[in-house]
Amino acid sequence: MELKEALGEIYKKAREQFDIQNVPSLHLKQDEENAQGIFGKTAYYNPADMSVVLYITNRHDKDICRSFAHELIHHVQNLRGDFEMGDASSPTYAQDDEHMRNMEKEAYLKGNLLFRDWEDFYKNYRQTNSPK
Repeated sequence: MELKEALGEIYKKAREQFDIQNVPSLHLKQDEENAQGIFGKTAYYNPADMSVVLYITNRHDKDICRSFAHELIHHVQNLRGDFEMGDASSPTYAQDDEHMRNMEKEAYLKGNLLFRDWEDFYKNYRQTNSPK
């Protein structure tokens, strides 16, 4: 399976599971300089324009997919209005703002489970039950 197909399939699962009504835009970003540092960006969600940006340079497709699942949870949070209750403007927002901290916890938990459930279904059911 190619990366773009996997991202589309993960989005379908998230749309069904979380009843997503508004589709976020997706941007795959090549950035050699960002990829060089251990603290380079992996992904982010912009609530203002409902976009997900995934940094893909020198990353394993599985890692990119996991980041996408995480950012989709931020999209769900945005659709619920959760971003209006916190302040993500500080570099330490996830440590300084309890509401934002809880949003990150939710994105890590539900995003990783979304990805894991999708991966397990694909590997254990879809591949073994696909017509040859």
